[in-house]
Parts: sequence; C-alpha cells; structure tokens
Amino acid sequence: PTVAHSASPTGTSTASPTKGPTNSPTDSPTDVPTLAPNTETVWETIGFNGFEKEDGSGECDLNDWVDPGADAKVIENRWNNVHSGNCALRLQDDSRTSTATSETLPVANFDTLKVTFWYKPRRMTASSEEFHLYISKDGGNFALEHTWSSDGKLGSTEFTDGIYQQGIVDNIDVTNASDVRIRFMCNGDSNQDRVFIDDVAMEAM
Repeated sequence: PTVAHSASPTGTSTASPTKGPTNSPTDSPTDVPTLAPNTETVWETIGFNGFEKEDGSGECDLNDWVDPGADAKVIENRWNNVHSGNCALRLQDDSRTSTATSETLPVANFDTLKVTFWYKPRRMTASSEEFHLYISKDGGNFALEHTWSSDGKLGSTEFTDGIYQQGIVDNIDVTNASDVRIRFMCNGDSNQDRVFIDDVAMEAM
C-alpha cells in the first residue's frame, strides 16, 4: 500500500481541469458580437381614412369624420380625382362648410403625432387660394398646424395644381392632450376651386 501513488493528486495528471481550453466568455471576447441599439424612430399607426367603408365594398364613407355641409363631400372616382381605391374627400370654396374633421384620435399613450396624406388641388391657382391642416387638443379649439398654397407664401408648402402629391406634418406635440382631432380646411375662391384629400394616415410615438 506504500509503493504505488501514480494516481496521487500531487502527481502529474493529464486530465487536470486547469490544462487545455475553457469556455469562459472572458477568454475570447472578440467571438461575442456586439449589437448596436436600434435608434430608428418607430411610428405606430393610430388611424387611417381612405374614405371607403371598412367592409371592403368600395362604397364611400366618412368613417366617423364630420363634415358640416355643402362644401365638403366624399366623392367616387371620376376624372382621376382619387389617389387610391374608389373614394376621396372633396373640399371646395371658402365657407364655414369647407372643412372636414376627424374623430378623436387615441393618443393617450403617446407624445407626438404625425399626419401623412395625399392631396390634389384643382383650379387652385390664384395667389389667395390655399388649404390648411388644423389640430385640436381639447376637442373644441382648433389651431393652425400647416398651410399648403398655390404660390408657396411664407410658412406654407407650395403645391402643384392638378396632380396628387403627398403631404406630411410630423412632430405635433400631443403630450397630455385630452381630445385630439385634426381638421382640413379649404380656402378657394369659388365652388370650382377644390382640393381632393385621400389616404390620410395618423401615426404616433
């Protein structure tokens, strides 16, 4: 019992755990990829209106938007006056009924609103003719957010008459807003001076 100690822990052991490679993550840090954080702005869609019934029938509908009367109307596709689908919103003239207002937007969990839409001015060529986007944060008082005009006057975006083009208004502060709605308003010189609006998307973050 005193002559054989080849398995003694004090001898040389080829199976020693201190010999050979280990899987410690600190041994080869270059093997562990580092992912950069995603800094891209992410907008969440909270509303959309193409002015067609949501049942897919293709029939025109305001979809809970409000128009006050004769100078605001949902129209079917004639003379290429819609951007997509079969319907669009038509605003004309410059009267108290030349507006359309959205339903209340669900922004309770957001701070910023963005509105993207397509529009086509028709016969809106005089320097006084324009249309506007207003916003209400309490459901009753509306403030001007942006203007599109035929001559690109200061503070407005110049439009091209007779074709569809895209409008984008972002970074609208809705922090702690209680009742957010948007409103489009036309300032044409007559009933023949119109703007068609379609595919209105409302996003928030």
